Amino acid sequence: MSMNDHDIEKLISNYGYVVYDCRSPESLQSLAMTKDSMVLLCTGGKAVVELNMLEYELQAGSCLAMPPGVMVRFRSVSEDFCTTVLQTSQETALSSFIGLETEMFNIIYRDPCFLISDKMELTLLCNMLENMRIFMQLPASAHKKDFVYGTIHCIYIAIYDIRLRMLSHVAPRNVAYSSADDYFRRFLRLIKENCRMHHDVAFYAEKLHITPKYLNEISRKKAHFTAKEVITQFIVTLIKRELLVSGNSVQRIAYDYNFCDQSSLGKFFKKATGMSPVAYRRTR
Repeated sequence: MSMNDHDIEKLISNYGYVVYDCRSPESLQSLAMTKDSMVLLCTGGKAVVELNMLEYELQAGSCLAMPPGVMVRFRSVSEDFCTTVLQTSQETALSSFIGLETEMFNIIYRDPCFLISDKMELTLLCNMLENMRIFMQLPASAHKKDFVYGTIHCIYIAIYDIRLRMLSHVAPRNVAYSSADDYFRRFLRLIKENCRMHHDVAFYAEKLHITPKYLNEISRKKAHFTAKEVITQFIVTLIKRELLVSGNSVQRIAYDYNFCDQSSLGKFFKKATGMSPVAYRRTR
């Protein structure tokens, strides 16, 4: 099933996870930050995706695993591209990952995109994702959380085992970072930590000990967006989640995100999304 952002947020709020098919190339082109843990399994077509400035190629059989807080943009997507997505809330992910070793995630996220060439391994992962999709459509169960946590736990074990078996055959990714890369990575980290209170480019430039002009140059080079646009997309992503999940009033959200008042938040949000906060919340 193909879904929009509102459907996804609603299902994650209700179930703690969602499995869906993404078949809309147009919706993948913008820069975004992952809010949840995600596993993508490409089922057709091709794409080039950029994760925190590193490019990866996707084709049928490619698996991509991402933690929250990753900057993502699809640089190119074929018309026949399709991927199955497992998106897991932070609460569900934490409960599902109990008992898994940290080293597993170090290996999975170190080089998060890989092609599953073994048909049995690919079938295993496809079936596990499909079981999660089917379970969403079944009546409520007293053991719902046990099934969800257990299956997600097993999915990550399967991904880790597949990745581990491949490591002896795949050369490690050799990446050299420039000073601009370092500044941009630090910029993204600072936004994630401070964007609720600080919306202006000058604050981040000062923290990085560079000029706002140079920060804009770096941002345009690395993300093809201005520094202000990158900050805005972070804030909008967080506010969308607040509107759909938190239940807080728009006035409270405005206060929490350091806007002068509800009207200021409304103007900011509508300029970025084309909708008022109230209208966006009603789409839930």
